[in-house]
Amino acid sequence: MSESTENKNVVQSIIEKIQNMILHDELKIGDKLPPERQLTEIWKVGRPALREALKALEIIGLIERKHGQGNFISNNINDSYYKPLSISFKLSNGSIQDLFDLREVLESSSVKATAKNASKQDIKKLYKIYKNMINENDESKKAEFDKEFHYEIIKLSGNELFITTWNSLSYLMDIFIDKTVNISIYEEKSIHNIYEEHLCILKAIESHNPNGAEEALKNHLKKIDMELLKKMN
Repeated sequence: MSESTENKNVVQSIIEKIQNMILHDELKIGDKLPPERQLTEIWKVGRPALREALKALEIIGLIERKHGQGNFISNNINDSYYKPLSISFKLSNGSIQDLFDLREVLESSSVKATAKNASKQDIKKLYKIYKNMINENDESKKAEFDKEFHYEIIKLSGNELFITTWNSLSYLMDIFIDKTVNISIYEEKSIHNIYEEHLCILKAIESHNPNGAEEALKNHLKKIDMELLKKMN
């Protein structure tokens, strides 16, 4: 085995050790890693290999290096999931339709769970976001309220994996769909249909009607996806 190959294996081993510490709750968000000298002694590795591994984890957003303080598990740990996922998706020639399909599955499951379990306070919050969207004149801000509406439904499902996956999906869609194209769907000629579709989703949630909420959501996503594809082509 060449020296460079052996070094890569050591670096990979260190990365896996740190990842396993996170998975086994030995390290949590904001935690400081042990000093480099201590880690080299515990894992029987050289300082250069350790630093290379830490640098790799810093690049993907898992670790944050604070000058004079040491290495910490990043507060923005989700970046370490989004970025590699987006690169992998791009390199494997993933399509925008793949993203649309995932969104439909994810949001359909979420809206059904939300319709079953939403409290009066939850529904009140959704109405507030909806009203913010329809009262906003700026199209880019209107788009942000729309995104917030869908994200709130995901959060109200109570499923942490749904939330993490939706955040990754949202990150990917921001990359693959030009911002000007996304905003253009809020033009005057189509905006009232968007309002009506969101209201149908909201009314079904308020009535605790999971199937109705799912149907309203799918109808909305189908129309939005068609509009986006039309503008992208």
